[in-house]
Amino acid sequence: MTRTALVTGAASGMGRIVALRLAAAGWKVAAVDLNPVGLAETAQRSPNMTTYTCDVSDQEQVRAVVDKVRGELGAIDRLVHAAGMCHVHASALNHDVAQIKKMMDVNYFGTVNLCQAVIPAMKQAGTGTVVLFASVAGWLPSPGMAGYSASKFAVIGFIDSLAYELQDSGVRLLGLCPPMVETAFLDKVRAENESVLGGSGGMSPEGVIDALEKALSKPANPLFVFPGQAYPTYLMRRLLPGLSRRIVRRMVKPTD
Repeated sequence: MTRTALVTGAASGMGRIVALRLAAAGWKVAAVDLNPVGLAETAQRSPNMTTYTCDVSDQEQVRAVVDKVRGELGAIDRLVHAAGMCHVHASALNHDVAQIKKMMDVNYFGTVNLCQAVIPAMKQAGTGTVVLFASVAGWLPSPGMAGYSASKFAVIGFIDSLAYELQDSGVRLLGLCPPMVETAFLDKVRAENESVLGGSGGMSPEGVIDALEKALSKPANPLFVFPGQAYPTYLMRRLLPGLSRRIVRRMVKPTD
């Protein structure tokens, strides 16, 4: 029986990798993104791919696309919500509020929109897998990234709360919390203000998706998965918050 996956952010980066790997494994993949050119490039690499252009921050668009996917490809067995955006600024006090609001609309409300459109049918069927991309930035805030971190804190809080509702429902939920990842997404951050990265490089996107697949290959997964350096970062923040703040202050000194 062929299974159907809906993957957002499929035009590039980690979303593209997920979409291509699922298609290669025989899944019917609904590749969703706001970028039709990138989607077309993704779809050229697999015959199991159908593309859908959608702004995940728009609830009506999301519901329309989900209905269309179900009509064309059948019930959605897996949701992988990788779409996201980031703007950085030296100061939280003069960062353009419109940019902060857009990050919240895409990163947080986009997550809410996809979950509300997809998960109820999974609960009714008693089966399904939901992967929501969060970030280690949602656990460890840092200078220059207040708006982005706030949006990812919101995503983490949503996942944590949603997990209670999905317990014993048959729907598997996983929040993926990668560190910095070497994709075009990180290149845009560097272009805006490289100093917020503290001179650090990122993990390979393939390594992040390897960690995701490893977690999903097990009968049960922890609610949150922290690939690579994300896990020691998470532990330090939770167990040694004072030390983590001192290290971040020393490493990250954003400039205008």
